[in-house]
Amino acid sequence: MNRTHVGATAERPPLPLLDQTRAARAAEGAARQFSALLRAGPDPGRTAVGRWTVRDVAAHVRGGAELYTQLIRGTPSPARSIEAIAAVNDQIVSGIGEQEPSALADRVEAAVDGLLAAAERLPGGQDVPWHAGLHLPLSSVLAVACGEYLVHGYDIARTAGVPWPVPADWARTVFLGLLPVVPHYLADQRAAGRPVRFDIRLRGEPAARAVFTVADGTLTVAAPTARQSADCHLSADPWAALLVLYGRNGPVKPAMAGRILAWGRRPWLAFTLPALIRKP
Repeated sequence: MNRTHVGATAERPPLPLLDQTRAARAAEGAARQFSALLRAGPDPGRTAVGRWTVRDVAAHVRGGAELYTQLIRGTPSPARSIEAIAAVNDQIVSGIGEQEPSALADRVEAAVDGLLAAAERLPGGQDVPWHAGLHLPLSSVLAVACGEYLVHGYDIARTAGVPWPVPADWARTVFLGLLPVVPHYLADQRAAGRPVRFDIRLRGEPAARAVFTVADGTLTVAAPTARQSADCHLSADPWAALLVLYGRNGPVKPAMAGRILAWGRRPWLAFTLPALIRKP
């Protein structure tokens, strides 16, 4: 099992903070945009991502919002490991009967409304249960939910051939919320050997920045400090960074377009980073 380290120590500064209200607003906005996309009438039977159709993706988003509502109310996740999340998602999709995108849009909005209402009842900064027995800040859970709406909206929009605009602030919010989660997705079989440090910053917000250190099957995520030196520095358009992180794009095309820029002692390592992280 890979070892993961998140949080502050004397040597490792705390992660950048994500405000819970900011995460909730981004999740709500992304869910409304996702629902509007469904109401535009995409073919529910067309393949959207992997083996999932448009209908399956919409069912997954709706069921995921309902599951996250249960989690923040204190119910343990049925996914006892990171690897088990995929099976739980498949079970959610198979258990939802609606077929029409417009009906699913209504259910998505109702599920997200329930999620946000449950979140409002908890104090800011509180940790809540998540998958694999982990506990995450509530703001991170909301940001992860926002990432689901954005990325799966992209899947459907790409299939339907329609635009899918994503505000940069929403993408940066998801990035900040993912920071406590990313270490648990380390592909540790690819992370052996010499330590490698990445300094990652998303454009448009100085606080949207973190240092990833990979060594001997361990991924440490921390805030940057003046004392740290990185092998590879990355400056990325926020949405381009998320699409690479979620495995929707490789790093080459956005790099060629200037949406991801790498520099430092070993800038070529930018092309290896996506392979070190299993796709959410």
